[in-house]
Amino acid sequence: MRKMSRIIFSGIWLICFGCIKKYKFTSKVCSGKFYAEVYNINPAGVDEIYLTDSLNIKIFIGKFDNEHEKISFDCKGDSIKIFKLAEATVGNKMEIIDAKTLSLSELEKRKNTEPLFEFK
Repeated sequence: MRKMSRIIFSGIWLICFGCIKKYKFTSKVCSGKFYAEVYNINPAGVDEIYLTDSLNIKIFIGKFDNEHEKISFDCKGDSIKIFKLAEATVGNKMEIIDAKTLSLSELEKRKNTEPLFEFK
């Protein structure tokens, strides 16, 4: 009976406290013009990523499985191309599964919290 109580308590604790967003790291994007902030939101390896300039812009890029997916940025002139990559079914390579291009003016206008990429 006592073992069952511990299992139930552990399950409730994991549900309540295991999915709290925790800051992981920040990396420079576009030669330091922007930053990608990554937060762990799930102990099973799901992360959220935001694109920010630290002052005016903070855009929710989306969620990704940090073991099998990644988000990449390519900056050219006034635009940022954002790629969502996933492990290829063959070989040890990543393949692009989705891409979005945003201009600097779009970044400044974008105020909603809808992600650019859906988590699947």
